[in-house]
Amino acid sequence: MKKLITPFRVGLLVIAAGAILFFFLTFVKKGGMKADESVTVFGYFRDASGLNQRSRVQIAGIGVGEIIDIRLEGVRARATIRIKREIHVREDATLTKRSESLLGDYMLDLTPGTENFRELKDGEEIKRVVDAQGMEQLFGSLTAITSDIQAVTGSLRTVLGGASGQGSMEAIVKNLVALTETMQKMIGDSASKLDQILINVEGVSGDVKRLTGRESDSISHIVKNVEVVSNDVRDVISSIKKIVGENEGEVGKGVSSLKETLAKLDRSLDNIEKVTADVKDGKGALGALVSNERLGQKISDTVEDVADFAGRLTNLEVEVGVKVDYLFNQNGAKTFLQLRLIPKPDKYYLIEAIDDPRGKVETIYLQQNPPGAGDPVVQKQTITTEAIKFSAQFAKRFSFLTLRFGIIESTGGIGADLNVPIRFPWYSRWLEDALVLKVDAFNFSIEALRLPRLRATLRFTPFEHIYVNAGMDDILNAPNRDTLTNRLISGRDFFVGAGVYFTDADIKSLLPVIPTP
Repeated sequence: MKKLITPFRVGLLVIAAGAILFFFLTFVKKGGMKADESVTVFGYFRDASGLNQRSRVQIAGIGVGEIIDIRLEGVRARATIRIKREIHVREDATLTKRSESLLGDYMLDLTPGTENFRELKDGEEIKRVVDAQGMEQLFGSLTAITSDIQAVTGSLRTVLGGASGQGSMEAIVKNLVALTETMQKMIGDSASKLDQILINVEGVSGDVKRLTGRESDSISHIVKNVEVVSNDVRDVISSIKKIVGENEGEVGKGVSSLKETLAKLDRSLDNIEKVTADVKDGKGALGALVSNERLGQKISDTVEDVADFAGRLTNLEVEVGVKVDYLFNQNGAKTFLQLRLIPKPDKYYLIEAIDDPRGKVETIYLQQNPPGAGDPVVQKQTITTEAIKFSAQFAKRFSFLTLRFGIIESTGGIGADLNVPIRFPWYSRWLEDALVLKVDAFNFSIEALRLPRLRATLRFTPFEHIYVNAGMDDILNAPNRDTLTNRLISGRDFFVGAGVYFTDADIKSLLPVIPTP
C-alpha cells in the first residue's frame, strides 16, 4: 500500500506547485502600473547592450518605471519606457544609462526636468539621452575645457575685479579723454595750414591748366621770340669780343673783368636756348606740363582728393557717455560705459563695456566615477560668474530709422532705433533723437534661454547731454532664478535708468575749468 500512496503524494505536490506558480504570476501581472497611473515615453540609444524588457528606471535609487519594449530602428535602439505619472516628466528630462552590477546588467537614471518646460504626454520622446559606453573620452575633454575656462575667468576677475580693476577702467577712460583732446588739438592746429596749402596748390594747378589750354599759342610765340633774342644777343657778344680783342693793348686791365662777364653770359644764353628748345619739343617736366593738358587735370583731381580726405579727418566726432539702469527683479544696477565714433551724421560705431548683475551663466556636465550612492553618473551644473561684457556695433541711419548689427553684450546680435525729433519750448530748434524707441535681439545660441534675449527701451532726452530711459529686458523668457542664491539668471525684468554723454568738443571746453590737485 505504501507504493500506491507515493505517486499520489507526488501528484498532489505537482498540483500544489502549479497553483502556487499560477497565483504568483497573476500577482506579478496585477502588481504593475495601470495605464491611467503612468505615462509611456521613449528614447533612442546608440548602445543598448545590457538593457532589456523590465529593466529598471530610477530616480535617486528609487524605481519609478521600467522598460516595456526595446527594438532596433535604423542604427539606433528605441527603448519604450513606462514611468509613474506623478513624476511629471518634462521636455528637458535626461535619461542616463549606467551599470547596475558587475555582471553586465544596466539600468536607466531619470532626471525629470524643471518646471520651466512642458510636461511630456504619452508617446513623446525624451531627447536628452546619455550613453555610458564611449563617453569617458568626451568627459575627459570637457574636464580639460572646464579647467581652461576657469583659468581664463579667474584671470579676467583678477584683472577687472575689485579696486584694481576699477582703477584700470578709470585709467583707460582718462587715457581715452587725453587721446581725444590731443587728436582734436592736432587736427585743429593743422587744419588752417592744410587748407591754405591746398588753396595755393589748387590755384597753381588752375593757372597751369588755363595756361596750357587757352594760351598755348602765346607760349609758342614766346618761345620763338626767346630764340630770336638769344641769336641777336649772341651776335652782339661776338662783336664786342672782336672789338675788345683788337684793342687789348689799349683797354688792358679795364676790360678783363668785362670779358669774363661776357663769357658767363654766353654760357647762360646757351642754357636758355637749350631749355626753350626742350620745352618746345615737350621734353622734361616743364615741357610735359606745357604740352600735356591731361597732366593739369590730374593735378587738379589730386588736390580735390586730398581736400576731401582732410575734410573727413577734421569732421570726425567722438562721443563719450555713461548710463546706469536699475533692474527691479534683479534688485541691482547695470552700468554702461559708452564710446561713439561718428565719421558722418548718418552712421557711427558704438563701443560699450557693461557691468551686468546677472553675470555670465555657464552649464557644465560632470562625471563621477564611481558615483555616490543614489547619484547619477553625469551631473549637470549651472555656474554664474561675474564678468565684464562688451559690445561693438556698426549703425547706419535712414531718416527716422537706425539699423545696428555686431556684438551685443559679448554675443552676436542686431538692433533697430526709431528716432522722433521734438521741439521743446526752451529750445529755438528741433532736438533730434529727443524720443527714441530701441529694440535689441541677441543671445541666439545660449542654452540657458529657450528663446533669444529681446530688449525694448524707450529713451527720452529733454536736454542735451542728459536723458532718462525705461523698458523691459529678456521679454520672451520666463524668470529663472538660482536655487541657492535666488539670483535672477534669465527671464523678464523691468528697468529704469538715466545717462549723460559728452562730445569731444564738450570735453575740451570742460577740461580748462576742472580743478587739478
